[in-house]
Amino acid sequence: MIKYIAFDIDCNKTVCCIIQQEKNERYQTIPSTIAHMREFLRREKADGCKIHLVFEISGQAGFLYDSLINCADSITVANPIKMTWIYRTTKKNDRFDARKMAVLLSIGEIPAVHMPSRAVRQWRQTILHRKKIVVKVTQVKNRIRALLKSVGINRPYERGSWWKMANRAWMRRISQQPIDSENLFVMHLDNLLEEMDVLESQLKRVTKYLDDYLANKAQSELLLSIPGVGPRTTEAVLAYTDDVARFGSLRQYGSYFGLTPRLDESGTSRRLGHISKHGPSVVRWVLCESSWKVIRKSKSLRAFYERVMCGQASRKKIAIIAVCRKLLSIMRAMLRDGKHFSEELAARECSEHKQVKDVA
Repeated sequence: MIKYIAFDIDCNKTVCCIIQQEKNERYQTIPSTIAHMREFLRREKADGCKIHLVFEISGQAGFLYDSLINCADSITVANPIKMTWIYRTTKKNDRFDARKMAVLLSIGEIPAVHMPSRAVRQWRQTILHRKKIVVKVTQVKNRIRALLKSVGINRPYERGSWWKMANRAWMRRISQQPIDSENLFVMHLDNLLEEMDVLESQLKRVTKYLDDYLANKAQSELLLSIPGVGPRTTEAVLAYTDDVARFGSLRQYGSYFGLTPRLDESGTSRRLGHISKHGPSVVRWVLCESSWKVIRKSKSLRAFYERVMCGQASRKKIAIIAVCRKLLSIMRAMLRDGKHFSEELAARECSEHKQVKDVA
């Protein structure tokens, strides 16, 4: 016999729904602790039944998956957004949500989310952590420039970047001036410079860890062979791809990263809109940054960019997003086949796009 069990989890309690063939569905409420969940699953499995468990994706889904995997025959993590479309109803409460997941699991219609290993999940978290530090560093630098501009300093001491060593030393000299009622800004400047130093130190430490981690990934050499693609793009694509074999087609791969256009179709009208922007935004961010470099170094992708742009400056953003999708398709082919980048591969991928576009 098989039991399909769904957990609707909140901070204080977990509502459980148990569906078993030829038996009435049952409900039970337990505390939302790992110990109580494990004990509940052990009791349900005591009669020799197989246990198939499902719960919704959340910030603690990975921890729950690792903690409960030994207590069930299978665990499925569900996507609540897609589940709403499959199980259309306006009813909403903890018991009904649990029943909805259990029913969909029992008929094999649960929209599952891929659950990577703990190491991959922490790799992803570190990548996101680095991105947030980069954003904070940029914010602090903008605040420093705005502060200096407010007291009439519009240009750095020496020509060039505001953040080269000579100009940083100049800003520190300003921040060390005596404070009085006429130049209170120097205290603010000193605090901002200290904050920037702390953030840059953190950024350096996280970047070194990520570089060392990436160096031990066998597939990193493949993606790094693409001209214009660096370690940040490589690690993001590898971490979120996890296993390229789980994507059955290029459309699925592009859709996972939110780079496929939205489709609005009715009758004979068919319109492709903006990209969906679903999935990990950090991958789209680094792919876009890399694409601007790639089109300067790859003849095939440069030609593809110019063909999409059609000589219109207003289509630059459209063209670079198209290059992002094309770059992603090239990466998928390289990871799937275990081959390094070549202009022949890029030309083939671009020509395939042209053929599909012409047919459409």
